[in-house]
Amino acid sequence: MNILNDKRLLLCAQLVKGKKAADIGTDHGYLPAFLVSEGICESAVAADINELPLESAKKTVTSLGLSDKISLVLSDGLKNVDLSGVTDIIIAGMGGELIARIIDDCKALKGGGYHLILQPMTRPSELREYLYSNGFEVREERCTHEGRFDYSVMSVYYIGGKPEYENDSRYKIFGRIDLADKSGRAYAEDRLKKLTAAANGMLMGSGSREQGEELMKTARELADLLKQRGGKK
Repeated sequence: MNILNDKRLLLCAQLVKGKKAADIGTDHGYLPAFLVSEGICESAVAADINELPLESAKKTVTSLGLSDKISLVLSDGLKNVDLSGVTDIIIAGMGGELIARIIDDCKALKGGGYHLILQPMTRPSELREYLYSNGFEVREERCTHEGRFDYSVMSVYYIGGKPEYENDSRYKIFGRIDLADKSGRAYAEDRLKKLTAAANGMLMGSGSREQGEELMKTARELADLLKQRGGKK
């Protein structure tokens, strides 16, 4: 049975390192089912804020005979999730600002010891800024393309201080991706295109010209960076 064929979630799975994963916003439960059935994890938690997705996840787990290895939890973010034994926490398919809120609401994450795998659908810059300002380090960031979209997945750890890299435009817009990597470069080009469009929109509008000029300046700097041989910062 082909449990998981979503490139975005497969990339999340590739970054899992420990024995027990918690998938927050699990939807159909395909990701935790894949992790356990493939032997990547010994057990998992599938959590969602809504009952309907959990019912779908239950069907997935039951059909694969994994009910004894995957627990289903109704939870707003991590609020009702028992983190005992959890090594990896996956939060994928949400906006960057929501992912930041979920992390911020769970004080246990700032005790360290957890590997966060984060995949923002929108506003990744906001998530990166939150992580940098709150003691989290993005150790690695990989990208993939599916359909019409480019996605990035972050491997994150709490370090309790400022990471060694700068909280600059390169980090906020492109992230910690490897610009020499084909998928990473495609993601960077997509982010640059969106940034340039936003800048042009402001320059053509009223009352936001100064901000538009600042964004366009940033876009030009990042475009110059892409013209060079890119590498991981």
